[in-house]
Amino acid sequence: MSNGEQDPANNQQVQSEPETPIEGARMTFFEHLGELAARLKKCLLAFIIAFALISALPDPVKPFGGQHALFGYNFLVLSLLFRAQSSWLEGVQTFPTGLMDPISIFINVSLVLAVLVALPFIFYEIYGFVAPGLYSREKKAVRKYLVPFTVLFATGSMFGLFVIFPIIMRILITFMRAVVNQPLIPINDFVNLLLLVPALSGLSFTFPVFLVPLVEFKVLKVSQLVKARKWVYVIVALAVGLINPDPTFISSIPIIVPIFVLFEITILLAKRIENKRNKAAALQVQEPMV
Repeated sequence: MSNGEQDPANNQQVQSEPETPIEGARMTFFEHLGELAARLKKCLLAFIIAFALISALPDPVKPFGGQHALFGYNFLVLSLLFRAQSSWLEGVQTFPTGLMDPISIFINVSLVLAVLVALPFIFYEIYGFVAPGLYSREKKAVRKYLVPFTVLFATGSMFGLFVIFPIIMRILITFMRAVVNQPLIPINDFVNLLLLVPALSGLSFTFPVFLVPLVEFKVLKVSQLVKARKWVYVIVALAVGLINPDPTFISSIPIIVPIFVLFEITILLAKRIENKRNKAAALQVQEPMV
């Protein structure tokens, strides 16, 4: 073969390699460490600012005065807690188990809300750190699944807060009233459950974002998901039954059913991706050799 001629096999092999170079590959270990430290400082600063703002925000409906005002000022965090108690603890009294409980509850709720507010910026900084080490197709995959992850987590959290949590509280209070005449609930238990249920529900809704990319990158096959379906259903039912504070299985049903539906939707999306990939491979094989 002359020097002016090109080898089709070698040419095809060169074109199949990623054309986008890895940015930042020449940085030393200490330079990467310094960049990580700088981004972590920004994340911490964003979290501190969010915590300061949320803990100091007034109630927009009634910022000053009222029964639950603290030094004449209605904090938004405390107003949300009082509204949650009036909505889901009707006829039930709450009490602190220690002198520092009200302060710790105020701080814990503010911390959780601050994390949620600062989370987009934290994700942005994490992506900015790992992006130089990703190829273009990997960057597209991260950007493509970031919005679905956020939507699924928010949907799951709202579902847990307004559907699952009221059912759990109703069942627990029903059992408590069967034992005592006047139910008394520690305020710590109520707040911890109020924060835990939406968080677990939101995370449980995000598993399609982790399974679909594995199928897209050929780590998993649709046949494997189909075969694992029955085991997934059994494990999810057992896990929800163990985590759920409700001693009955009634409140676990609203948690399990959406997860089963999401798993079936995940299988359908994975089938579409696999069929599309198989069709593209078949068309490439049918193309005449040049």
